[in-house]
Amino acid sequence: MPDLNLGPAPQTSPLKGILIAIAILAAIAAAVFYLNPRKTADLAVSNVQLYAAHTTTNSQQNGFRIVGQAAETDDDLYVIATVTLQNKLRLPIFIQSIDATYTTTENTFDTAKALSPTDVARLEQSFPALTPLMPNQLSFDPAIGPGSTAKGTALFHFSGLTEKSWKARKSATLTVNLAHQNPQTIPIP
Repeated sequence: MPDLNLGPAPQTSPLKGILIAIAILAAIAAAVFYLNPRKTADLAVSNVQLYAAHTTTNSQQNGFRIVGQAAETDDDLYVIATVTLQNKLRLPIFIQSIDATYTTTENTFDTAKALSPTDVARLEQSFPALTPLMPNQLSFDPAIGPGSTAKGTALFHFSGLTEKSWKARKSATLTVNLAHQNPQTIPIP
C-alpha cells in the first residue's frame, strides 16, 4: 500500500504552459498573416478616350429669342476610362461609386463621379458620337465574386474643361469606392 501523503502537492512551474500557449498563438497569427490576401483588389485603367463637346445655345426666354443677347457657349469634356477591377479577397466586393480627380498645373482640383447607365443613355441621345466609345459600361450593381474580374467603361463629365487643358494637366486619378473596404486609387494615363 502506498504511503499516504497529506502534504501540499509539489509545485510545477507555469512557464511550460505559458510557452506552449505563446507558440500556439504565434502559429495562428503567422497562418492568418500569410494566408490572407494583402490587397483588396487589383485596379487598372487600360484605355482613356476623350470627347470634347462645344455647344452653342441661342439666348431665349419663354421660347422667344432675345434681341441683343449673345449666344451662350459651353465646353464640356467627357472622359471615358476602361477600368478593370479584379477581386483578390475570398468574399465578394461591391462598387459604390467611381470618381475621377483632375489636377491642374496650378494645383486646383476638379472631381467628377462616373455617370450612371441611365444618365449615359440620356447623354448618348444628345451626343450620339459617345455611343461607339462606350461599348461595355461598368456596372455598379452586382457583386464582384471572389477571384472574379469586372471590366467596363466609366464616363466622367468635366464641365468647362477642354481637351487641351486635360492634356496639359498635372495629374489625374481614378478612385473606386468599395462598400465595406478601403477605396482603390490609380493614376489615369
